[in-house]
Amino acid sequence: MPKEGMLRLVVDEGGQIWPDLGQKLPGRGAYLCMQESCIQGINDKRLQPLKAKFTITLPQWSALQERISLVVEKQLQQMFTRLRITGVIGRDAVMHRLWNNAPLLLLLADDAGDALYRQIDDAVQKRKQARLKTEMVRVSSKLWLGEKFGRENVAIAGIDASGPSAAIADKLNQYCVWHRHIKALG
Repeated sequence: MPKEGMLRLVVDEGGQIWPDLGQKLPGRGAYLCMQESCIQGINDKRLQPLKAKFTITLPQWSALQERISLVVEKQLQQMFTRLRITGVIGRDAVMHRLWNNAPLLLLLADDAGDALYRQIDDAVQKRKQARLKTEMVRVSSKLWLGEKFGRENVAIAGIDASGPSAAIADKLNQYCVWHRHIKALG
């Protein structure tokens, strides 16, 4: 996998492993695949090979899992704060934006309801047939998405994924997926 699709881990002086989202912290690092199939198989035993390269203390997978969750959550909050002014919230606003030809990232809450999911999925399929860039990512809940936009509950939101916002939308998509995978481990 390319490094950009993985999470860099660094080891501090105390032997603790930390996530490095920006991939800029000093020192040597190791990369962690954040795909669901990879993350489900991680445990302290799978971290053993890091002992050959680094002085680490084990066990620490549960602590590392919590650190990753906190770092990704904090990064997501910062990104959502910056994107609040360009994002559209709610079914009607998102449906209106879907008729625009601009690339779009859609965030759909798992508890949004089947009718909304079918309606949005149908519109996304039509956009894809017209070769319009549209990404849809599922997030944990309306409450979680609402918190990110400073609202009580948000079932669906759309983020512009064109121009200068494209890179931010790509990272937001990636971090939402990572957040979902790490939370699924519970």
